[in-house]
Amino acid sequence: MLRILICLLWGTGVLLCYTDSDFDGVADEKDACPNTPITNLIDRYGCSIIKIMDHDPVGSQYDVILGYIYDRADYGTSEDIATLTNTFQVDIFMENWGAELFTSYFVSDTHQSDRSGMNDTTLSLYYGYRALEEHNIFLRLRAGAIFPTKKSDYNRMDYLASISANVIANNYALFGAYTYTFVGDENIEFYEFQNTHAFNVGLGYYFQANVYSSFSYLYADSIVKRTDKIKSVSLYFFYGINTNWFATFSYSQGLSDSTSDLASNLRVGYYFQ
Repeated sequence: MLRILICLLWGTGVLLCYTDSDFDGVADEKDACPNTPITNLIDRYGCSIIKIMDHDPVGSQYDVILGYIYDRADYGTSEDIATLTNTFQVDIFMENWGAELFTSYFVSDTHQSDRSGMNDTTLSLYYGYRALEEHNIFLRLRAGAIFPTKKSDYNRMDYLASISANVIANNYALFGAYTYTFVGDENIEFYEFQNTHAFNVGLGYYFQANVYSSFSYLYADSIVKRTDKIKSVSLYFFYGINTNWFATFSYSQGLSDSTSDLASNLRVGYYFQ
């Protein structure tokens, strides 16, 4: 286990240091429960009050998640487009570090030529930690590359960076995230592309350790210049079936012409111990 030396400089000029090996905000010499997962709610002795399965696959090394998305949109046109997407995700856990691979395949009823095929594939690395001593405030830093696996003449590599925060108190979770995407796509005759900002805020509640629900709002730029902002609201549900299997469901409603009218996402995953 990585040992961290934390030092505080007081106004008197005295430098005080202590070690906190499991990042739970309780010094090792006072920690009654060593190696507590960083996303668990803890008491003043460093022991877990609630184990959050959604964010803490305890004892797992990786997971595999399969998903199915139904998306319907008209984007301000007369054509009502329905798209079905199969998703595949793999996560690898390394203490506070993690890696994620996400890819998907879509089938659309649009009258355009590209009715099916791969979407872009994202590979991300992230690092999560408890931000403040003795408080259930968690930060996650993420960096990723978006590979142009969707067939297109102008599609190029994109990159993203994000920071997210999660504050947990009395089973409630207040969360927010900011993502900046460096868009490398080449401009074409009718479209000029741009880098994008995205903001997401929401409130969640843990009914039990394995049952969680949240409501969130998304505000983001479109990758196409002079296009309406992307705005949507979403409901999310998580259910931990047992220590290995889990399922999630989300529903989102678009609030602008550049956003899908509605989208539903069902995913089933397995934690490997």
